[in-house]
Amino acid sequence: MSLQEWANVTEYDPRATLAIVFTDIIDSTKLSRAVGDKNMFDMLVKHFETARSLCLLHDGFEIKLIGDAYMVVFKSADPALQFALDFRRQTGDARIDIRVGIHVGQVRVRDNDIYGLQVNLAERLSHVHVPGETGVFISSSAKRDIESEYGSDHKGLRFLSLSAAKLKGFDEKEREAVWQVVTPEIRAARTARLAERTRQELEAREKSSTTVIQVEEPRARLPRLDLGPRRYNVNPDYPNRTKNN
Repeated sequence: MSLQEWANVTEYDPRATLAIVFTDIIDSTKLSRAVGDKNMFDMLVKHFETARSLCLLHDGFEIKLIGDAYMVVFKSADPALQFALDFRRQTGDARIDIRVGIHVGQVRVRDNDIYGLQVNLAERLSHVHVPGETGVFISSSAKRDIESEYGSDHKGLRFLSLSAAKLKGFDEKEREAVWQVVTPEIRAARTARLAERTRQELEAREKSSTTVIQVEEPRARLPRLDLGPRRYNVNPDYPNRTKNN
């Protein structure tokens, strides 16, 4: 099935309102440097296999892979959120942590791809930086649809306003508000990442503040030999002195 058929659009009117999802691996360059290209490739294969399985489970449509990012759409925000939470929990490898951005907006569909400003906004949401970094970040339109489906008093689901979040290319006055999805599991993972980062910073600080002072040991002095007074014989036929011991 093509994306046009899945989204129920035509060539004459390619517009559709979809829940757009982008995922992003946290510190992927650092991770790749640590494990090497071969291991990172194998990890990415498992990572995207997991993403595709979850996409099918929640009735999404994969758009494409962009480096280590995954782009997928859903017909509404609630399956998009379930996909994001499941994928964050099970990334295909325990060493991989992800951020996920979700936005609901109108796009244009063509050749199994989507286009429009709303796509750019969803991509920016996957790059929001907060303490602990890991998490799911959504726009107000996504939050509205999720609360409509699950209710605003859902015990395991909270939304934290990120009024200071910066989205490249989008002015704060013209874009929607940004929210972070908070679940008990996400809160625990964020706390663990912060604790690990603090530990690493303290170790680095201790190493940089430790000064190794090398003390040069005194050189051994050779005993001085007393050879007695020096005597010189003068040869009147030779201008230089000859030393006799």
